[in-house]
Amino acid sequence: MLFLLLPFLAALFPGSDSDVVKPEAWLSCGPSPGPGHLLLVCHVSGFYPKPVWVMWMRGEQVQQGTQRGDILPNADGMWYLRATLDVAAGEAAGLACRVKHSSLGGQDLILYWAPQSALGWILFAMIVALALLTDLGFWFRKH
Repeated sequence: MLFLLLPFLAALFPGSDSDVVKPEAWLSCGPSPGPGHLLLVCHVSGFYPKPVWVMWMRGEQVQQGTQRGDILPNADGMWYLRATLDVAAGEAAGLACRVKHSSLGGQDLILYWAPQSALGWILFAMIVALALLTDLGFWFRKH
């Protein structure tokens, strides 16, 4: 019976202090904090051990408005953290999320913010509108 519990217990206590797991990180845009503002979100997940440093940066300058959430446990015994930054939409260019963790061997993870382009959606809407107008024109010709 004990051998059945060992994998479960191993998942609860993921290794010794010498074991390290590199974090994964990704960026997203959260709910808008107000007109003309963006909420930039840096997600860091799957790292071990728990201590981690995550900040929004512009070049080498730490952005003082960075809000760090609590470091939360994942179901697999690893850790998750998110850091947010409320910024004017025109000032988001040039920002990056920097992650420092013992598993990275001094090579910080740096993710640069790249705003989502609306151009694709605009082109899609124009094509749909053109197709509808064309269909409408053919319908009027027949009737």
